[in-house]
Amino acid sequence: MTREILLDEQVVGNANTEAQAAQDAMAKAVMSPSFQIAFNTVKGSVPSRTDVSDEEFDACGKKAMAQLKSASENGTLLGSMAHGHADPASVKNAIYDVVTANFNGEYDAETAAKELVKAVSLAQ
Repeated sequence: MTREILLDEQVVGNANTEAQAAQDAMAKAVMSPSFQIAFNTVKGSVPSRTDVSDEEFDACGKKAMAQLKSASENGTLLGSMAHGHADPASVKNAIYDVVTANFNGEYDAETAAKELVKAVSLAQ
């Protein structure tokens, strides 16, 4: 079974030596197991690291952490469409447009399925 995992990203650019040191310190802090636990238990998400203890997480968090670790170990971890890692923006936007129209009552399920195929085909 394929799993999609959404991960938060922090990106830093090239910087002078002083800024680089600060960026390195921030990265070290946010990737520490203690920060990953504190942040993700409040947010309701799972740590980016697969070596963080799941002891403080609820059942849903524990399951998601196990799935992330398994997918990472088995080479089945896929990037998120929402974050632009799975499809070009044109395909993502075409899918979102059809799904939104369906949720807003513009399409019944059968029409939405047909429109989805058409929209993705045109967006590629």
